Amino acid sequence: MIPDTKLAAAAEALVVHVSPPALVGHCRRTFAFGAALLQRQSRVYDAELLYVAAMLHDLGLTDEYEDGVTPFEQIGADAARRALLSEGAAPAKADLVHEAIALHLDVAAAEDPRPEVAGVSLGAGVDVLGLRLSDLPKNVVAEILEEHPRLDFKTMLAGAIDRQVRLKPQSRLARHVERYNFRALVAAAPFDA
Repeated sequence: MIPDTKLAAAAEALVVHVSPPALVGHCRRTFAFGAALLQRQSRVYDAELLYVAAMLHDLGLTDEYEDGVTPFEQIGADAARRALLSEGAAPAKADLVHEAIALHLDVAAAEDPRPEVAGVSLGAGVDVLGLRLSDLPKNVVAEILEEHPRLDFKTMLAGAIDRQVRLKPQSRLARHVERYNFRALVAAAPFDA
């Protein structure tokens, strides 16, 4: 369930304003999948902070925030921290969201002791690559996909990956593409679109 808070509403409004619909849906699914996996692990988490981090984790992939130099996860982390502080969030909350976003491409982040950091990594991993999808009941997955359709997300993400690799060949994402054939892994994720 989406938290009914000022920070959650502000994050939602920002993402909807700057992101294509397929990316908005991905951010919503990242929250839903991350929350579902954390619940399955019986981990207690701050739903507001997980939601805000999940919603803002890909700001760096948008035209509005792209600077042509900085890795997208760092752009998103920095923009999220600024957005939270401007909404009056406590610095510790803004810092936790910043960390969750900055680390979400790090494979080890899924095991981070901070559940909000782990949740963004877990949720994005499910939605982008199908990681740990089998850990979730099929009806939960179906409900999330029905509520937040994929809207040809794979095609949108492939274009975003190509742009990031072209602009930032030294970035973590570019290294993932080179080392793990990340683009092919995205295409092979067990989702239709």
